[in-house]
Amino acid sequence: MSAIAPVRAQAGEGYDMRERLIWVLWPGFVVAAAMEMLFFALVDPGELYFNGEPLELSRTALYSLFFFFFWAMGSASSALTYFLQRSPFEVNRCPLPGDARPAGCPKRSDPNAVSD
Repeated sequence: MSAIAPVRAQAGEGYDMRERLIWVLWPGFVVAAAMEMLFFALVDPGELYFNGEPLELSRTALYSLFFFFFWAMGSASSALTYFLQRSPFEVNRCPLPGDARPAGCPKRSDPNAVSD
């Protein structure tokens, strides 16, 4: 993270969606790779059963499915961390301009205005 990041967050400038996706997907990918190696170092994919029946998938298919499962779980963890670390500005920001906010909104341009 660069030294500019805290300044952008304080100034209210958001990050583009590409940066946010990278923050979530890259750590999930790294965790998936590590989990894949650890899991299949201990478990033989040919010995896996589901509901008492052996899985009828090739080893490569099982490696792929488990990798994407681990990636989804790692990315979900990263997304939750990203969601919980939002700044107060991001949480309280209203996407509507001042005159388009609902009546009674304290940040409305004219707080005494009556809604249509």
